[in-house]
Amino acid sequence: MTRNINRKRSHRETYMKRWLKEHPPIIIYLNRELHDWLKKVTSETGQSYTGFITQLLMKYKDLDREIETKAKEIAERMYNEEKTKLNEWLKGKATEIYERGRKDGYNNGYNDGFIDGFKTALMDIQSGNINTYALSEFKITEYTTTIQICNILYYSPSQCPFSTQ
Repeated sequence: MTRNINRKRSHRETYMKRWLKEHPPIIIYLNRELHDWLKKVTSETGQSYTGFITQLLMKYKDLDREIETKAKEIAERMYNEEKTKLNEWLKGKATEIYERGRKDGYNNGYNDGFIDGFKTALMDIQSGNINTYALSEFKITEYTTTIQICNILYYSPSQCPFSTQ
């Protein structure tokens, strides 16, 4: 007898204990109206209470999954629409900024070149490098070259800013 007292008992899990662990029982308290409805529906469909409630839970689970999928699709569609709108707006702004910069750059460059050319011509006239009499007689045509302009206007063609000599 003394051997049995000191020996540790093995607590092996039986099949029933494992099954109950994997399938926990649920107790539902229903009022009389819901109980009568459940009884009527299960007798009409020929199912047990457990089978009917399990079927309802599976349908609910599928419906929940479907709702989640639809919500993700809607959210993704809304995100893509907003992303498209934002991209179009950014593209429009980028085009607008590019056009404005190009126009401003062209105008500023043209004006700067025109003003610089005017200043150079004015300095040449004031310094006496340009033949002012020839300037009043000179007519520019579409065939006039820069070398012709230099030869007519400047006393010395080497003073011409367009000269390659």
